[in-house]
Amino acid sequence: MTADAVLQKKRLTVMIAITSVCFVLAGVAIVGAVSLKIDWLLPVFFVALVGGLGSQIWFILGWMRAAKREGTSS
Repeated sequence: MTADAVLQKKRLTVMIAITSVCFVLAGVAIVGAVSLKIDWLLPVFFVALVGGLGSQIWFILGWMRAAKREGTSS
């Protein structure tokens, strides 16, 4: 494996972990906000959504950067 591949594998693992935590947190927050009428959980829901989406964008940008370096080295 090249150094870029190892870095991408680590980046994928981190992205999956962050997305999983944000998914569970968002689920708990929306249930609490809607069913239990706990108003302060609504911002937590949106922060969890942004965090999960942000981790996926971070992964994709890293992937694009690695592909760009690979394309220029040939």
